[in-house]
Amino acid sequence: MAVRASKPSKAFKAPYAALALAGALTLGACSGTTSAQTAAKVDGRVITNEQVQVATDQINTAFEGQMQQPLTPSTTLSLLIQAPYMIEAAKKAGQPQSESAARAQLAQLQETPAPETVQLVQADLSRMKLTQESGQALVETLRGLDVSVNPRYGEYDPANLAVTPDTPNWIVPSESPSPQLAPPQ
Repeated sequence: MAVRASKPSKAFKAPYAALALAGALTLGACSGTTSAQTAAKVDGRVITNEQVQVATDQINTAFEGQMQQPLTPSTTLSLLIQAPYMIEAAKKAGQPQSESAARAQLAQLQETPAPETVQLVQADLSRMKLTQESGQALVETLRGLDVSVNPRYGEYDPANLAVTPDTPNWIVPSESPSPQLAPPQ
């Protein structure tokens, strides 16, 4: 005698289908970006890889020849983490810097600057207006941030207020220079 598996009834399937749908919607609502697209999360604010890349490219293009060295993605990410707090610190110090002033600094760009690029320039203008007291308050704020960084950029170091690239554990630093071969005699 063969035992036949019975199909679950529609009444049995409905609650599980609703539960699965609710779970998918809940997970989807948690973030508009996937973790692979996320460069960093700062107190719940998401910075995407695309934002980092666009800002890096636009700043390097706009200020080519004016900077000691071009921005790297890790440096740009460090600045994007700090930018809103720098802008706010300048406002609190009575020295707000406008987006229009930042856009004027980017006038030489052939394309419309991305919001992140404008924010970086606005933050730099703001940083220049900070007093020692407002700068110290800013440093304390930045050190208290909850920052998680995509490992591709490195780690956020709150002591240095920067994203520092990781050295993979498979790279072993050389303790002494490689031996030189003696010339044949």
